[in-house]
Amino acid sequence: MTQISRRLEQIVRKELSKNIIPVKTPDGILVGDILITNQDNLKFLHRNQQVIYSEIHLNSVAIKMANILALRHSHLSVDLLYRADQEYGKWFVDSQMLRSQYQKAIHTQEYDRADMLWARYCESRDRTITAKNQAERLL
Repeated sequence: MTQISRRLEQIVRKELSKNIIPVKTPDGILVGDILITNQDNLKFLHRNQQVIYSEIHLNSVAIKMANILALRHSHLSVDLLYRADQEYGKWFVDSQMLRSQYQKAIHTQEYDRADMLWARYCESRDRTITAKNQAERLL
């Protein structure tokens, strides 16, 4: 039993050493030496008061990117995460805009236009979900 207990403890320590626990500060969230700030719904990563990555949409992506940067691991994985997040953001904004235009067309009783906008919204929504899943897979 003690062997199992020791092995489990080693695994837990190894997993915890891979990530730095985020700490909430008055300025934002601090992960190692990386500060995550929030403006509207977008996150910004700072190191030494300089922005290193801006306009990140997903919270989990921002925290993972900060962890990788704080641990000084490969910047390639950070860039892949950032690109996946930007793809998600592009499709999310597009789907929200199309949904708003669809609702306006329904309100003004332009049903043909509303049908076209609904089809475009559905495609954009599906691409948003796919892009989010892709970003979360990279985590």
